[in-house]
Amino acid sequence: MRSNNGLTYAKIDALRPPQKGEERYDEPDPVTPNLYVRVGRRKKNFVLAARFGGAKHSTREILGEFPKMTIETARAKAEKWNRQLRQGIDPIQEEIRVAREEDLRARRTFLSVMEDFIADLPNRERNRHVGNDIKLIRHHLLDPTTNGFLGLPISEVTDVHLSDILEAIRDRPAQTQAVKAFSLVRTFWEWALTPRRRQAYGLQGNPFANVTLKQLKLKRRTRKRTLDVDELRAYWRATLAMPYPMGPYFRFVLMTGGRRKSEAAGARWRDMDFETRVWTIVDSKTGMAIIVPLTKEVIALLEEIRSSQPPNHGEFIFSNRNGQKPINCFSRAMNALRTLFAAELRKIDPQAEVTGFILHDTRRVVRTALAALGVPKEVAERVIGHGPEGIEAVYNQWEYIPQTMSALALFNRRLLDVVENRAADFVAGRFEDDQ
Repeated sequence: MRSNNGLTYAKIDALRPPQKGEERYDEPDPVTPNLYVRVGRRKKNFVLAARFGGAKHSTREILGEFPKMTIETARAKAEKWNRQLRQGIDPIQEEIRVAREEDLRARRTFLSVMEDFIADLPNRERNRHVGNDIKLIRHHLLDPTTNGFLGLPISEVTDVHLSDILEAIRDRPAQTQAVKAFSLVRTFWEWALTPRRRQAYGLQGNPFANVTLKQLKLKRRTRKRTLDVDELRAYWRATLAMPYPMGPYFRFVLMTGGRRKSEAAGARWRDMDFETRVWTIVDSKTGMAIIVPLTKEVIALLEEIRSSQPPNHGEFIFSNRNGQKPINCFSRAMNALRTLFAAELRKIDPQAEVTGFILHDTRRVVRTALAALGVPKEVAERVIGHGPEGIEAVYNQWEYIPQTMSALALFNRRLLDVVENRAADFVAGRFEDDQ
């Protein structure tokens, strides 16, 4: 029969540490077999005396340190270890195994795998929207207040879990965000199911493979916003009212075919060849060169910019830091542009309002104008940076540089005529070679 005179907090606390020259000693617990308190100079540890791992001789293994571990916890752990030893299980190795499984389980949760995906997003080939993608994932997919399966093993996440969260985004209502989240979830599973990741995460298949936008009552919205003639004139006048660098930058974007804002913002003087009249953009991921023709109107704009810059100006054409870094405060600049845009439009038409305008709309302005001017489709598409598709992309490697040069020249001549009120609109005209 076990004694009731077991160790207590007070008894352990009162145990005298060994003095100088004395060895540490063990104080047994009469209640629990093989349980001791090993008293040292600085620490008091709970230990279990037993033959571990089939050893011939008994050793003492630490259960925990007093008082971080209470006597009650030490007894429970000692009894568990005693029971495992009787079953032929080494409790130390079992703890290591369990810890590994728990660590593996923690690394295989939906949250942890999604964090791995987020960390890898900047390394993907097409990552122009990586910042916005990460914000969307964190806001809509990793919000613990709306996502109840963050801690669930990734292998247990189902199409129902994923559909529920996407439908919740849709019903907020945030239809556009739900569609973007849908695309990111698909991309996430494709990423997770690469052979090595699939094995590491314990995945068998893609639960989202057969889920469609239609099933979730989602529909991609095609943006059709462009600028009519009055709006285009107001836009142009607004850019003229804005100082360097943003005013000239907004004109440059339009005049070069509605280039993506990051491409135009990162434009450098060394990339501009005034002799051959081309701007070379090197894709940072593929290393491929994108050739953008420079019309005489664009060259005039660039020369005006360069003449106003100091001799020690850096290589970036559009910069708030003396050319050392490119412009990057787009939201503030766009707000300023919209304010001036609206004010200029009201001067033309007091009843008009600027609604839903984004800089990317300038691409539709250019593309629509080129169609009105009679520019062939394949050339017009090249002007705004769209390459060929399908079988043509494989066999047709012609860059259309002379044709895009002529098309942009025609567009810019007519653009200046329109914004300066010399032309009523972009009308069908002769497709001329302006080189």
